[in-house]
Amino acid sequence: MKKILKNWSHMPGIHCGSVAIRDIMNYFGHRLSEEMCFGLGSGLGFFYTKENSMSPTRVIHLRGPGMEGNFFSLVEGSFYDWKSEDASNIANSKLIDCIDNNIPSLIQTDIFYLDYYNSSSHFPGHIVVVCGYDDENEIFYLADTNFVELMQVSFDNLINARNSKAKPYPLRNNWFEVNLKARDIKLEQLIPIALKKNAQLMIQGKSTVRGTSSVEKIKEWADDIINWNDIVDLSWSARFAYQVIKMRGTCGAGFRWMYKDFLIEAEQILPVLSDLGLSEQMTIVGNMWSDLSDLLKFISENEINDKQLKDASEMITDLYYLEKNLYTDILGINFDR
Repeated sequence: MKKILKNWSHMPGIHCGSVAIRDIMNYFGHRLSEEMCFGLGSGLGFFYTKENSMSPTRVIHLRGPGMEGNFFSLVEGSFYDWKSEDASNIANSKLIDCIDNNIPSLIQTDIFYLDYYNSSSHFPGHIVVVCGYDDENEIFYLADTNFVELMQVSFDNLINARNSKAKPYPLRNNWFEVNLKARDIKLEQLIPIALKKNAQLMIQGKSTVRGTSSVEKIKEWADDIINWNDIVDLSWSARFAYQVIKMRGTCGAGFRWMYKDFLIEAEQILPVLSDLGLSEQMTIVGNMWSDLSDLLKFISENEINDKQLKDASEMITDLYYLEKNLYTDILGINFDR
């Protein structure tokens, strides 16, 4: 038997998680931009992981934890979060049951095992929507980020992709289904909540299985990068950081330009935001992240001395203060005036 969700429509976009959210919202009759979905999910974050058994041994990640759960918890008014399932046959059966009940499922994968990527490196945590299956041919149909068509993955390959143990984010059939009941979404009410939640997460920090995401982790990276001459894979760590900031579905500046576009859209809905210049501040932040990524690319391709690492450290420190001040300002906004 083959079944694909009736009236399912996938529109390619920039980032896996925000594209997945937008597709699901469209399925349930709500037209939201990808940038609005990212912002309502409190999508900004920063992780820094150091572990010599990883490749690369130094890893940054600039998206916030739990964006998908944050989003659906906010718009639905009930709690959503990632689940896990140790038994892969049961995990596959749950996906099929959801499709049979016309419910899309979000899953986390490692692109190394999704054969249509032909990836030679691991990237665990990549999010797709399961929107169909063919049990006779043992195929799932996935809606995936910037691919126009639904992608086909065998049952076995999806099991491997969902159970990758690659660090820093090992997977255990992570998933949750979305059966949205919300019929009236008031953006003017949701935007202030999402803005303050993201700012709070960055100032106070959020601990997950991946580590801790916070603005303080940016300062930790700034203090540590001057020591990168002592690590065995300086070039690869710098190259991966460049890719994560600019190339891997981040809108070119570690999601900061995407959040800037969310703020511009939010300013049209909440005029109070226009007077605060948040989108202009986030533009400056995004531009600096983009410039930093170019420096990291240079570091990855050339013989370097301590000066380049010191320059990178100073840029990262500037970003730390810019972001910390911005999130502190957002927490002080009075939306009731």
